Amino acid sequence: MKELLKRYKYAPADQLPSYCIPITVNGKTCGRLRPITPDTLHSEEEIRLLTEWRSASGEWFTTQFPVTEHGTRQWLEQQVLQADDRILFFVDDEDWNPIAQVGFLHYDEVKKQCEFDNLLRGRKGRFGNIMIYALLALGEWSIRVLDLQTGYLNVLADNARAIAIYKKLGFQEETRTPLVKQVEGDVTRWVVAEDDDTGGEAQRYLVTMKVRTEGFYETLKQIL
Repeated sequence: MKELLKRYKYAPADQLPSYCIPITVNGKTCGRLRPITPDTLHSEEEIRLLTEWRSASGEWFTTQFPVTEHGTRQWLEQQVLQADDRILFFVDDEDWNPIAQVGFLHYDEVKKQCEFDNLLRGRKGRFGNIMIYALLALGEWSIRVLDLQTGYLNVLADNARAIAIYKKLGFQEETRTPLVKQVEGDVTRWVVAEDDDTGGEAQRYLVTMKVRTEGFYETLKQIL
């Protein structure tokens, strides 16, 4: 299956539409998930968008730093495209303009599970809740094509808006991990707290949420 992910990530430009995953609302296509390929590395506009989205949502990541286009390009090439267990998609609106990104990593062929990650919306499309349908499209594709059995994600506990969306998609809280802040220069990290770090009280919490195939399909029936 990792070879399949590689085919999606390295699809030639003239074949890319056949690798896109449609996003449907009430039976109508309102967008698509477009695999991010090496072509994005040479697109100033797409690198700019990825950089802006990451910078605007920085407070919701456990590692926070000044985001640059150079750093985004390096991250995309080294940590996404070259990783055999990871894929990232643009969420394109009905006019095929990129408005968000979604993806997953740590795809495990044996356990049939992965971590959904980098779920960022840049702007609203015509459908205000397109991100919900984009995640439904990604989940359905992951089950159908990759035989995914369990999906999980990590989200900061104070990100109430994101948690509400994930619950709507069928994710349930599994664990809650205490975090403390570490600052090194212009980089801030929220790291797992040791018992003597918190002084009896954590500064933030990281929530791990999971959804299994049966729960996802139940959600899919309710929403679609």
